[in-house]
Amino acid sequence: DRPDAAERMADTAPGPAALLEAASDARQLGQCMEGLSAQQRQSVALAFFDGLSHAEVASQLQQPLGTVKSWVRRALATLKTCLERAAQRDSALEI
Repeated sequence: DRPDAAERMADTAPGPAALLEAASDARQLGQCMEGLSAQQRQSVALAFFDGLSHAEVASQLQQPLGTVKSWVRRALATLKTCLERAAQRDSALEI
């Protein structure tokens, strides 16, 4: 039941198509992030890219917790709308 040499050496890395799609998604996210206010962008970056809790973000930015929560909530709504529009544009181009 031990895997043979070919199975052990099999490449599990994503293929070129998956890498291209991931790069496209990252580029689109970056463009959508640019549409946020500086406070929203910084709050989202700290919370989601750096893994900080809302309380930690509030402490780091020296802002009230409720303010940070509002920034993050509004930012996520804006990002969702932006990414949905981009997906619709992309699907329209494929037709």
